[in-house]
Amino acid sequence: MPPSPPSAGSTRPQADDPAGRRDALAIRLIEAREQGRPIEQVPLAETPVDAAEAELVDDRVAAMTGWPVLGWKIGCTSEQAQKVLGHSEPFAGRIYSVFDSGHSFTDQQLCAEPRLEGEFAFTLGRDLRPETTHRSGLAAVGVGAAIAEFRPAIELVGGRYANFIGLPVPLLIADAGANSHLVLGPPVSAADLDGLDSVAVTMSVDGSIVGRGTGAEVLGHPLDALAWLVAHLGRRGIPLTEGQTVTTGSATGVSPFPGGTTAIAGFDGIGSVSVGRSG
Repeated sequence: MPPSPPSAGSTRPQADDPAGRRDALAIRLIEAREQGRPIEQVPLAETPVDAAEAELVDDRVAAMTGWPVLGWKIGCTSEQAQKVLGHSEPFAGRIYSVFDSGHSFTDQQLCAEPRLEGEFAFTLGRDLRPETTHRSGLAAVGVGAAIAEFRPAIELVGGRYANFIGLPVPLLIADAGANSHLVLGPPVSAADLDGLDSVAVTMSVDGSIVGRGTGAEVLGHPLDALAWLVAHLGRRGIPLTEGQTVTTGSATGVSPFPGGTTAIAGFDGIGSVSVGRSG
């Protein structure tokens, strides 16, 4: 049975040392999830100094809670996202919440104001570990062969902060890469994945298109994003495991998700995925 996460009444560790600082933010993020209350501000003393320390905070949340890791999200995979965030590299975060297409969220399920991203997601049919952390060696790993299903996806982003836009990127990384929930469309055969870079994707809210792009927005190809994650997690000593789902970054940009609306991400020639938000 997984250990119980720290409760709201837990004594917060002192933040005058690196480990204490990481634990303090990890507990703050856990409490926000449990209580459904967004974090208005993070003290400077608890703010990770860089992406590497932020990843350790995400690791601490996983270790403290024992929550099942259903998959991983990759963020900052498009040039647009990198410009908006002022960050030149992708980042990753754990996914703890996955729903099927058609789910409608209540505000009680949303810790903070959500945004929409249309994404290419892959469910793994076997464990995937890098034999080397160098990109030149990833071809031998056979990332495509490890994929059991392709799933059209909508990621709800925003995480546990009252407003994640404009925050230092390490705070987003610490908060599971700002993942709120992942919504998956019906599975599609993974027999032919090479052409995903040319697949057009649109995001619409109540019938009005609010975002568009192609698979090429995602590090050039969604499979390249998956290969990046294999190497990235390999350096951290973390395997991708059978049954986990990887969502590879936004192909449609980031769009608002007002209450009382329904969003649909359409993948040309492939299928679609929908999500609702009650008013």
